Amino acid sequence: MSKRQSTASLKRTARGVVVKALYQMEVGGLTEDEVRQQVARKCSRSGEVKDFAVRLADETLANRDAVDRVIERVAENWGLSRMAAIDRNILRVGAVEILLFDDIPDKVTMNEAIEIAKRFSTESSGRFVNGLLDKIARMKSELRNNL
Repeated sequence: MSKRQSTASLKRTARGVVVKALYQMEVGGLTEDEVRQQVARKCSRSGEVKDFAVRLADETLANRDAVDRVIERVAENWGLSRMAAIDRNILRVGAVEILLFDDIPDKVTMNEAIEIAKRFSTESSGRFVNGLLDKIARMKSELRNNL
């Protein structure tokens, strides 16, 4: 496996770690500090990947309310409370990555989110996540003003 492939694979794992930690915060009562600690601990093998994961967690936590408003806007008739908790957190992480991580192509973010949804949620969640993140990507310049 090349270094690039290895880093991509580790970043996918890191995204999953962030999603799971945020989910645990929502349903299990972890604090924001515990989320950060868990992400840093579980992604500690690679400095670059750890930095990415911690930044992703930090940005998602810092922008959670604004990102939730963005998701509700593009979801139209779907309130966040109607979404599965895991799907909500996959969408939060994906939206933050699309809106704030210019070094990562939107298609990469969407593909990663779809794979995480299929792994941790349902097949239909993959389509649901894809549809909303695609809207966010298409409206990126407009939606960034909401953060």
